[in-house]
Amino acid sequence: MRNPALFVGLSLIVLLSGCDGGTPAPSEDPTEVVNEGGTVVDAPVVPVEWRVASSADDRYFIRWRPLLEPIPMADPFDVEVEIWTDESMTERAGYDSIIVDAGMPHHGHGMNVVPELELREDGSWVARGMLMHMPGRWQVYVDVLDDGRLERAQWSMWLSG
Repeated sequence: MRNPALFVGLSLIVLLSGCDGGTPAPSEDPTEVVNEGGTVVDAPVVPVEWRVASSADDRYFIRWRPLLEPIPMADPFDVEVEIWTDESMTERAGYDSIIVDAGMPHHGHGMNVVPELELREDGSWVARGMLMHMPGRWQVYVDVLDDGRLERAQWSMWLSG
């Protein structure tokens, strides 16, 4: 190029013409949204619906819900879990511990992580760091351990890509 100043000037014009005044990109944080004015604000809190699954011998009723919906693919999320003695959810079950896991039976594998379980004061649990890394049918498992016995509740869910 014969005139470097002209090249730099034209390059700046091309670069600046793509700017729209600084509108922020959409937030990666699911608890934030970008409003019409381009400002990042907290998203409205929408309660996630509880679901119920019974264990294999109907000894336990598992009430569960993801703390984020829709469940993200390949991003960690948390699941809240409660263990009850009956479907009416009037009496919490007695037991030693639980295990929460998920797998893809048609693919022959599970999650690539082990979620961290947190027992809350009210007797509910939060499985932190669930990670479903690919789309398809997943099965979620809650194993209730009590006095050397294990009883499983499981349910299927579809994760879209």
